[in-house]
Amino acid sequence: MEHLIKHIATHFKTEIDALALAPIQHGTRQRHNVCRLRLGSKDYILKQHDITAPVVEAGWTPLQIEATVLGLLYHNGCRVPELLWKSERHHALLLEWCGESTLDALAQHREKSAENLTPLLFTILHEVCRIETCFTTHAAQLAPYVFRFNAQAILQDLLSRGKKVVGYISHLSHKPMSSIQEGPFAEAWDVLSNRLQDAPTTLGSLDNNARNIVIREESASFIDFASIGWNWQEMRLVQLLNSIGAFLVSPSETGNFISLLDRELVNAYAEWVSTHRETCPSDELTARVDGHHLLFYLSAVDQLLKAVARPDAPENRMLFKAWGDPEKRFRSAMTHITGTRLSDDVYTNRIREMITDLSS
Repeated sequence: MEHLIKHIATHFKTEIDALALAPIQHGTRQRHNVCRLRLGSKDYILKQHDITAPVVEAGWTPLQIEATVLGLLYHNGCRVPELLWKSERHHALLLEWCGESTLDALAQHREKSAENLTPLLFTILHEVCRIETCFTTHAAQLAPYVFRFNAQAILQDLLSRGKKVVGYISHLSHKPMSSIQEGPFAEAWDVLSNRLQDAPTTLGSLDNNARNIVIREESASFIDFASIGWNWQEMRLVQLLNSIGAFLVSPSETGNFISLLDRELVNAYAEWVSTHRETCPSDELTARVDGHHLLFYLSAVDQLLKAVARPDAPENRMLFKAWGDPEKRFRSAMTHITGTRLSDDVYTNRIREMITDLSS
């Protein structure tokens, strides 16, 4: 990114030598398209987009999408970095510095005392809701920037693979599902599937994970808005508040999956939705989050089983580098599948109990 320095120096009306670039580390990897820029005692984020071609029908590039969305969110009081400079020619953005630590890294480092994160997590939840409101209010303005993202098809695929994973789990435990269990399981899975597929979608970011929440002095900022589209907000919430910890440990160590969601947070989300978005019973809303959470970890198990079956495939070697020991990761995912209950929904908990029985 050295070639951008002269342009930024012109923007700040300073000498090139006054600016310094420094890498940003993400665990064992260095971020390749994002770095820290320092001018005097102030830090900034310099980001250069890898994809330079238009990605939506209206002809906008990821840089143009992100610049528009960040500007809109920032000027409506959302916790996102301020856009200070951009170059469409070089596909680069200069952003306000919001910190280097991510929620993903913070969760991994504070795994044994996750309860200390509670005030921060409620702040994050409040901001998730504020960002949803901004997207909803300005949906017409953002329409030209929206990806043609088939949320229904992706969810149907996740549900199909999740159901198969339950069969794989029983196979691994040499404990096949009995004919008596098959009917109740099919009923519960149908209820789960219909509930998630029939829920309304909202406009928002399509890149949601705990790495995209940056923490600085107990405040949280949301980053990465290069792709937006219609998806389920409950799915976003699960993606944002579960720490995967990819590349945060060396190959000799093992990170765990860490869920930062609990009933108090989920109930607070349900209360906000029932007040601001839709007239829906709180039990139904908490069941949606619980269902997406269960599906999230069934998907993780699906990825692990496929990787172990074909360990030499390039994508699977990368997964092992990112996640570490697959057996330990499998056990971590299973702990969340069987032990994390975010609602009292009868059908979701029936699935969970049957998986527990099949895997024991």
